[in-house]
Amino acid sequence: MRKGLAMKDLRAHTRIRTNMKVAYRDNEHVYIMGRVGDLSRGGMYVNTGRPPDIDGFMIASIDAEEFGKVIWVQGRVVWKNSTGMGVEFTRTDEKGLRNLLSYHGASA
Repeated sequence: MRKGLAMKDLRAHTRIRTNMKVAYRDNEHVYIMGRVGDLSRGGMYVNTGRPPDIDGFMIASIDAEEFGKVIWVQGRVVWKNSTGMGVEFTRTDEKGLRNLLSYHGASA
């Protein structure tokens, strides 16, 4: 990439920055709390604060305090780093996710 040119975001869905609580199970089936750093119709980044101990598929509950509701999602961990993981959704609470994204100004 040439200096001064920004890289175009090729993601299919608009992402929102957030700091919502999320609970999920690790490889040992222990519930872990994290924070959703960003969220879209297609996935989320979960900040775990340490290297995540999870591989493959996961089920998580996102605490959407704005609605007094928990939004359930299922996804596949597609990448990990020292403080979190990227999750691609395979199943979601469609209505809850759509309402949450719309509330934050993102098209669902």
